[in-house]
Amino acid sequence: MRNTFHTTRAPLRWPRRWPAVAVFLLLSAAVVPARGQLFGHKDEDVWAVRCLTLRGPNRFKQAEECADLLRKVRGLKAKLVRVIHTEQDSRVYYGRYRKVYNKRTGKDRYKPDPRKDLALIRQLSMDMRTPTGAVRPYWPFRYATVETLPIGKSRHPEWQLCNAPGYYSLQVAVFYDSGEMRRRRFAAEEYCKLLRDKGEEAYFDHGEINSSVCIGAFPKTAIETYQYRDPLTGVIRVKSRIVDKRMLELQKKYPHNLQNGRVMYQVSIDPKTGRKIRTPDSSFPVIIPHEKKAGATRGVEGG
Repeated sequence: MRNTFHTTRAPLRWPRRWPAVAVFLLLSAAVVPARGQLFGHKDEDVWAVRCLTLRGPNRFKQAEECADLLRKVRGLKAKLVRVIHTEQDSRVYYGRYRKVYNKRTGKDRYKPDPRKDLALIRQLSMDMRTPTGAVRPYWPFRYATVETLPIGKSRHPEWQLCNAPGYYSLQVAVFYDSGEMRRRRFAAEEYCKLLRDKGEEAYFDHGEINSSVCIGAFPKTAIETYQYRDPLTGVIRVKSRIVDKRMLELQKKYPHNLQNGRVMYQVSIDPKTGRKIRTPDSSFPVIIPHEKKAGATRGVEGG
């Protein structure tokens, strides 16, 4: 493998945009102490181009070698290349971008725009020797995409859902950036704090797009799975139900899965009457992601 990258004029692809939120939601005053803490034009998440993900015993060395090569590419800034190692994999990132909400157009945009960097990175190739001795070009970053950097720090890391004991927890709220609401992580942690102040065993979990809030920690036996035969089709189906009394009581106390502080409804049509039926989104059990604790970031290097 040569220690240089080549650029080509291969067709470019741009990752699909996350679906736009149909309705602008406001957080309830009980969750949010001050509007200015949640609403603004700057996204609290930092985005980057995820160039490569490596696994296996040699991933640490390989990731650092790829990062060193990226730092030498004309058109890229060496200080914006970084490597993040977890227990499962090693990831090479480039750049720092933020999403900015344009109130006039009602749309998000990245600042700076990462498309030029993404196009350049995806076109980079290197010469690889095949088992037969032939030399062929290889594009290691062909599937690079833009995603959030896993470097956000929480004020209460001990409340992360991955630290909860047990197997299940009950999700009661989810937060996501929508319109001028740009601090879904902060909102989730504030709601978690509010629930804990009320005496609940609350936790939060930050994903790439959403931040959820859950209550309680329950054993695997809290959910019962059973099979039944569909009377119409005769097909065997699998269904789950909550059997843990404490979880059932908690679901009665917190019956909804709030979205940005509001109860949301699913609308369907009654086939008999033709009338619209509004069904609120219910709270539901989730598996506690203990693997997140095992895969916590070990270090950030290269910028």
